[in-house]
Amino acid sequence: MDTRHKILDKALEMFNERGIEYVGLRELASVLDMRVSNITYYFPTKDDLVYHLSTELSKKNAGVIVQKETLTMTGFFEMFQQVFHHHFEFRCLLLSVVHLMKQNKHMANEYKKTQKQRNDTIKSNLQALEKAGYIKMVDEGDIEYLVSGISLVSRFWISEAAISYRDWSFGQQIGHYLFLIAKLLIPFSTAKGKREIGSFLATLNLQAK
Repeated sequence: MDTRHKILDKALEMFNERGIEYVGLRELASVLDMRVSNITYYFPTKDDLVYHLSTELSKKNAGVIVQKETLTMTGFFEMFQQVFHHHFEFRCLLLSVVHLMKQNKHMANEYKKTQKQRNDTIKSNLQALEKAGYIKMVDEGDIEYLVSGISLVSRFWISEAAISYRDWSFGQQIGHYLFLIAKLLIPFSTAKGKREIGSFLATLNLQAK
């Protein structure tokens, strides 16, 4: 592993363990047994290091939340299941998101752009589910409601889980928030959609009602 990736990997590990706000470049350099200048050669500031981690997470999620003209309900949930795994891997970013949005202007600007793209993709995929007969919308407000609700769950689930469900396993936490997304979708689901939601949740030992 080259020095740059070694720095990124150890930084992510330490940020996840202690919190981004509580790990400085000196502490990171000490653990890596290198000079601070070795780190700043690749990442001039801590903000640069954190920003790079955020772009890695964004790239991972961009490869998962993609627009599909033909999409099943199971495929829709599997997208978010994978995204939640990525979130856990980079959980320090989500747990410190409010602080980072104030502290790191470059990251804040990119976050806004990325979130708009994600919401547009979720909307397109919901429309694909409607076309395939999994859900049925009454008006444009329905789809905007679902996009907002699903986006809210997917962006902030880690923070709530860290407070309300800290004693749960990672699998239990993911299952719970996928279940919440299911509960948002069920009122708009056709019989076909409800059957597939139930089948997917059964793999998580959950039950949709």
